[in-house]
Amino acid sequence: MVAMLEGKTRIPPVDVETRPDDLREALEEQRKLYGAPLYPYLFYARHPAYFRAAKAMWTALQEDAKRVPGALVALLNRRVAWWNGCEYCQDAHAAKGSRLGLSTEKIEALNDYAKSRLFSDAEKVALEYADAITDTHRDVDDELFARLQRHYDDDTIAELTMIIAWQNAGTRFNRAFRIPSQEFWKR
Repeated sequence: MVAMLEGKTRIPPVDVETRPDDLREALEEQRKLYGAPLYPYLFYARHPAYFRAAKAMWTALQEDAKRVPGALVALLNRRVAWWNGCEYCQDAHAAKGSRLGLSTEKIEALNDYAKSRLFSDAEKVALEYADAITDTHRDVDDELFARLQRHYDDDTIAELTMIIAWQNAGTRFNRAFRIPSQEFWKR
């Protein structure tokens, strides 16, 4: 795995064999599911406590979150990844969205969601909310928040916010190390 990423990232991924048993087992599970460990986790593994926390947070917000539909989560995550220049997450979330039934046309129209008929009003306001959270030169103003409240209850807004904030952290981590796409999404 180190050889596969050699010269592509700013620092090399960790040598998996030197990691604690639970990290090696988690990376092996990823290899069985995806054909290789997920690239970011090869860097999270440099700090075992962070690896464990990231894995738990990912599960909580991507797999256990039930209020925000999975296809919308994939769109939000891909949008945040685009803002932050994270090739890995743009690819991974396009693939996830495709598996969840999003059309290639809708995935590719994401950067023009505000004008696209492919997106519902609820999706558009959620994506605008993600833009406002992600763009550090912008604020989530009261008008945007009021429009968000017309489509989502308070618990769903909290879940949306956690998903968007977590994706911002992950994409910025990946971008800092220049973690490349794992080429999950095949158009």
